[in-house]
Amino acid sequence: MKQKFFVSFNSADRSKAHWIAWTLKEAGHEVGVHDWEIPAGGNAPLWMNTKLAWADRLIAVISPDYIPARYSPIEWAAQIWNDPDGTKGAVIPVIVMPTSNIPPLLRDLSRIDLTNCSESEARDRLIKGVDMPAPPQRKPAFAKVAGEAPDSQHAGPADKPTFVQVSVDDGVPRWLKLSAAIAAVAIAVFAAVTFVVGRSSMVNVQADHGGVAVGGNVTGVTITTGGTTNSDNASRAK
Repeated sequence: MKQKFFVSFNSADRSKAHWIAWTLKEAGHEVGVHDWEIPAGGNAPLWMNTKLAWADRLIAVISPDYIPARYSPIEWAAQIWNDPDGTKGAVIPVIVMPTSNIPPLLRDLSRIDLTNCSESEARDRLIKGVDMPAPPQRKPAFAKVAGEAPDSQHAGPADKPTFVQVSVDDGVPRWLKLSAAIAAVAIAVFAAVTFVVGRSSMVNVQADHGGVAVGGNVTGVTITTGGTTNSDNASRAK
């Protein structure tokens, strides 16, 4: 994908910066290099302002001379403010010489290292480094993993989990039916016992003409035969 790059560098690294800009231009990108665009008597700050707004991304040519330069931080800091979370890759540090005192805002950015490599390798690193991430054109090859099978200690659980099978008839489990039946029997027994106990304590029965009187308010037995009353204990109703 074609991109527009602002190339930020110190004059001590001019040859390296020009090589980077030319290589990007050959790859189909557009570049902004002040040496190639500002004529004699031109206004460098106005050009810088225009090109920073025009560029998609900024190439920071990192070297020990670039870091302490007066105008370099103005260029790359302006782009970092436009991409605070780094999702656009607005600033790309390109290392051309080993540099130890890289500023914190640049130190943690993904970088392209062009040190200790041939020109062809440097070109490949630069072109691939500025490309935006994308899935490969072809499916990656499957890499077979060769090795011994895991021992029993790391093979995972050997015992299978135990499941309790619950049989269901007409959509109702058998255990639920059994519980309902037991509850019904218990309720019936409780009702019967309650009835018998209540009956024995509250019943008052009178017998006449040969009957037997039994009740809570009667003591003894009274038998009446032919109008004559024989009392076993001469009891009376109280």
